[in-house]
Amino acid sequence: MLHRFVVAIGAGCAAALLFAVSTQPSLLAMALAYLAPLPIMIATLGWGLDAGAIAGGISVAALALLAEPLSALLFAASVAGPAWALGAFAITPVARYFRWHKPDAPVHPSVGAVVTLAALFGIVGSAAVLTTIIVVYGGYREGARQVASAVAALAADAFDGAPDQLTAREFADALVRFGPPAIAASTLMMLCVNLYAAARSTQLSRNLPRPWPDLPTSLSLPWPLGVAFLACLAAFYALPSPAAQYFSVGAGGLGGALALQGLAVAHALSRGLKMRPLMLVALYACCVLRAKYTLPVLAALGLLDGFLRLRSRAALIPTPTPTGQK
Repeated sequence: MLHRFVVAIGAGCAAALLFAVSTQPSLLAMALAYLAPLPIMIATLGWGLDAGAIAGGISVAALALLAEPLSALLFAASVAGPAWALGAFAITPVARYFRWHKPDAPVHPSVGAVVTLAALFGIVGSAAVLTTIIVVYGGYREGARQVASAVAALAADAFDGAPDQLTAREFADALVRFGPPAIAASTLMMLCVNLYAAARSTQLSRNLPRPWPDLPTSLSLPWPLGVAFLACLAAFYALPSPAAQYFSVGAGGLGGALALQGLAVAHALSRGLKMRPLMLVALYACCVLRAKYTLPVLAALGLLDGFLRLRSRAALIPTPTPTGQK
């Protein structure tokens, strides 16, 4: 018990430190801040739900003492709470949620359910940010104008020596328009990447309380999410603001989840190919370097798989038998 408590305290302090460095204007600080949920998730997956909760509480208390209560509240709502809840959901038996759980049903939540919950956290968090801006500035139009002006002032120096193709104001307006869906999608990705890293580390230490799933075949989202994504995307372009912005949040969160499913489809369908490692490396490089082109394609692939079950169809195709063998 003492060992688990020490681990929880250490994880909480590590999470607070990683989040605190986000105030430093450097790429390394941003990368470290991206890993802030990782210690809380490791404590939750490897040492129990109570250890994860203690780690989250310690991290919030540390930020409240070392930084300010507002930063601690922001951290609790955007990082600590979702990190603990997602980790707890991933390892808690389904029978704890549903008493009518059938004996032959899966013991733990599916990978698709975990990704769906992460998407929900991203959508709720982004919608909360959008609502806060509307409330603080007394309306969406005024809030968008104030935020765009602030972003343009901060980015003015970066665009002074750039070509005239894009101005700081145009960049700020685009950021305000597409910021809410980007926040939802990036929150989803942050939670899923950290959960994967935490689960892998606890699996290697043999502390993961559930079997490791085959991600390329088990990451499958329910098809109604695809319908909801298309509806949000259509409403984003058809409705006026701020209603369009709220629907864009749904499109961003669900689109990110579908992109992960598309990535799983690419992993599954490329199995057995000789050039598979090189293809996957090129795919991940495109996701990082050309995200605005690659991620929509992956989301479309995930959307098609949700309706057509591409992986199931591919599994039914017989493998060709080499010449001379039966």
